[in-house]
Amino acid sequence: MIKYCLQLNPGKTQIIVFAPPNILKNISINGVFLPGGICVRFSSTAKNLGVLFDESLSFKNHVTRVKQDSFRMLRNINKRKFLFDTDQVKLIINSLVACKLDYCNALLYGINEDTLSELQRIQNAAAKSVVGLYKHDHVGNTLNELHWLPVKQRITYKILLLVFKCLNSLGPEYLSSDLNYANILGSNVQLKEPKMLTSYGDRCFSKAGPKLWNMLPLHVNKHCSDIVAFKTALKTHLFLETYKEH
Repeated sequence: MIKYCLQLNPGKTQIIVFAPPNILKNISINGVFLPGGICVRFSSTAKNLGVLFDESLSFKNHVTRVKQDSFRMLRNINKRKFLFDTDQVKLIINSLVACKLDYCNALLYGINEDTLSELQRIQNAAAKSVVGLYKHDHVGNTLNELHWLPVKQRITYKILLLVFKCLNSLGPEYLSSDLNYANILGSNVQLKEPKMLTSYGDRCFSKAGPKLWNMLPLHVNKHCSDIVAFKTALKTHLFLETYKEH
């Protein structure tokens, strides 16, 4: 930092250690001293690009904040939605609420199901608002009717889209370098799945990306050179897999 004439702002600097709870409890360091005698304390959460990271990468704090912001937005929309028709309400909710569920959602792959269900509650409430159901009404088949993928499938969609972009030189190099081909048989592209020793490793892009990609059926995989065709085929596949019982 000295080389590039940069200086830390103690008031905006946070230090966080990511580790399982059994390791965190053994860490006794409370902070570090910067030049000038300024001490920067360790933090249990830190925000980066709008995402709230916690020590164990559970993202509970982040989900709680998204839930609070989303339900506050939904309450405001519900007070005024009589001014709009159904299509307009759907557009508003997609713009102001659904975008919160999709923002950086690839980070949420593999998180606790209870935490994920909190995000699903937001989407269910948004769907009820669009079609005019009341708070305690059952959401039923509403997501299907709106052609909305549930939260878990939206996370899968985002990861697979990132994999597609990396395979076609459209993604960032730091992600593309994590992907390696296992074989390429015609239009069937398979990726190597690295072995991970922990559940944290199973959640990282280098593991989750190839795992999900290799599970794609050939009729989706074959579109791996056209992003528009791939998006359509992928969403259709996930939609049919999710609602096949309906």
